[in-house]
Amino acid sequence: MKEKMRSRFRILAIVQVLLLLASCSVFAWTVLTFDYIAVPIIAATVVLLQVFVLVRFVEVHVDTLEEFFAAINYEDFTQRFITDDIDAELKQAFNKVIERFQDARADREVQANYLEVVVRHVPVPLMSVHDDGSIRLLNNPVRRLTGIPTLSRLDDLAVLDENLPTRMREIEPGQQRLLQATIREVPVELRVAVSEIRIGGIAERLYSIENLSGELTARESSAWRNLIRVLTHEIMNTLTPVSSLAQTAAGLIEKPASQDDLREAIQTIARRSEGLMNFVSRYRELLKVPEPVPTDLKVADAVNAVTTLLAESLQRCDLTVEVDPETLEVRADPQLLDQLLVNIVKNAVEASSEAESPTIKITAKLEYGRIVIRIADNGPGVDESIADQLFIPFFTTKRDGSGIGLSLSRQIMTAHGGEIAINRRDDLTVVSLVF
Repeated sequence: MKEKMRSRFRILAIVQVLLLLASCSVFAWTVLTFDYIAVPIIAATVVLLQVFVLVRFVEVHVDTLEEFFAAINYEDFTQRFITDDIDAELKQAFNKVIERFQDARADREVQANYLEVVVRHVPVPLMSVHDDGSIRLLNNPVRRLTGIPTLSRLDDLAVLDENLPTRMREIEPGQQRLLQATIREVPVELRVAVSEIRIGGIAERLYSIENLSGELTARESSAWRNLIRVLTHEIMNTLTPVSSLAQTAAGLIEKPASQDDLREAIQTIARRSEGLMNFVSRYRELLKVPEPVPTDLKVADAVNAVTTLLAESLQRCDLTVEVDPETLEVRADPQLLDQLLVNIVKNAVEASSEAESPTIKITAKLEYGRIVIRIADNGPGVDESIADQLFIPFFTTKRDGSGIGLSLSRQIMTAHGGEIAINRRDDLTVVSLVF
């Protein structure tokens, strides 16, 4: 159709120009040939009429183009061009273009309405905030969570906690933070994640807010139950024989011939009491994890420092270290990261010592925007029935283990906003540190 309209316009323009040239020639011939002025006047009139027709022919096309561009500029897709004049084909083409724009806008509005409905009914509270603090979009869970029906600005959240809007603004895009607030006079723990989106060159912040209070309370209760169970087990294991020995010792005091038995009983009581004191000391050590001071560290340097420190223990192992790329960096506290890697690598060395050919593999790479360090060993692994208890303080499968290594490792990873996981892959036990 494009070529057809162009050819038609070209042919009509050429015909009119040729007719105009012919009329001009006739006009010149009449001026030179006829003595009567009426004939040249008639010829001149014909020339002027043809000039008018040619100009009008071009103006009609220009007017049609101006109307079309104005309709596009003002998004007036209801306009239609009448196709019963000389520009019928051009106007018909414009009508089709406008119809397509109209269909595209209708589809866009349907999609926008659909997405808005989806966002409003997503169970996670979401809201989009302009740079000036005005809220462009928020869903029903936000209203239910905050209890504010007329929430229109981020500063309106100050009725819950006067510092909450400021602390939410301080969260950088791509980060999340736990914030404390009071909602309907109930203290809550909110996990706020922030993403930045740009619409038409204008930056907006998308906040997702989760109330973790119920989940944290349930987990806290579970953790306390597990901890109390372990503490009770350890303390009772010590106090039961101590109580029995104390009663025995009390009976031996009246028997001078039993001094050796009395001495042994008292020494045993002292030894068990010292063990209980050591246990309590380890518990206090577990609670003293310092706040991390993160800095940018090369993963390869951190791994090499640990393997150098444990070189003697690693001599019997087939050690493989792969860091991809070699310049990979992680933001972490140097001392805590060293302590974490030492704990995990020592566990791997001890576990693989039972294998015929002890093997340890340390890998680090970037996966889906997160840095993952994996320490794998070919030891016997962990029974699945106790896998969920490995991170409980003082739980251990080793005869002489303290039971705080993995618990301490999880605390370090949590302090860095990361995760630690243990699983079995290809006959290897793999500990994954996800930053």
